[in-house]
Amino acid sequence: MEHFEAAAFLTSIHDTLATQSDLSPENPKVNSCLSRLVATLQDWQRNGYGAALADHPEFASLAEALPDLCARAECEMEKWWCRRILASDCKGAQALAAFWYLGNYQSLCHAELQMLGQAPGRRFAFLGSGALPLTAILLAQDSPDIEVSCVDCDGDACMMASDLIAVLGLSRQILVENCDALDYKPETDRTVICASLLHAPDIFEHLDDCNTRRMIVRDAEGPYRFCYRPAQLPGPEFIERSRSPLSAERINTSRFFEATAC
Repeated sequence: MEHFEAAAFLTSIHDTLATQSDLSPENPKVNSCLSRLVATLQDWQRNGYGAALADHPEFASLAEALPDLCARAECEMEKWWCRRILASDCKGAQALAAFWYLGNYQSLCHAELQMLGQAPGRRFAFLGSGALPLTAILLAQDSPDIEVSCVDCDGDACMMASDLIAVLGLSRQILVENCDALDYKPETDRTVICASLLHAPDIFEHLDDCNTRRMIVRDAEGPYRFCYRPAQLPGPEFIERSRSPLSAERINTSRFFEATAC
């Protein structure tokens, strides 16, 4: 693909999303735009195109603006899907199976558990969990011994997530906490997962102060930087042990860190 074709495509997606007052799945233009964007970025990744495109001066403004629009749309999408699942006549798990990106999240969580090794631990904290905390749900469904604290600063999202977790019968394993990530103090034995949309500039210093030992940070690389902003990464207080490879099946790259003092 020529650069001018890529620029024209991304500009068209941006301009359409930027003019929409409703970024939820109720808007067919938004659904079409985001579906085409995700499919195209996956195709670029599959064919080895666009690895450094976001660093090109011609694409700098798009790499800055598009992830903001996608983040807003993702928050609306999660709330829309949560309401839909809660209102469904089907059982919660059956209704959840219809979620558009469930397979992507299953692949992501599977890759992260593999990175944690043979003894991944039983206690997790999910920062920036949102209204549809699929990471926590999939972890809890993986083993009845797993316990997850979901943390989000959006009160509406937290109430919806709590209702969904109750419908799925996972309230014993998953606790939703409505607070800022910087106010949450995870116990030392929790593996902390930082979501892609988490915005907390001082989070790693805070987690170091809490003596966090293990942490997964969800990042965006290559062409996926037009969908998510690259993650802020920790300093020397944490060392990167492994990283999941870029994939057409997973939009996010996951990075596993351990405290240097471990």
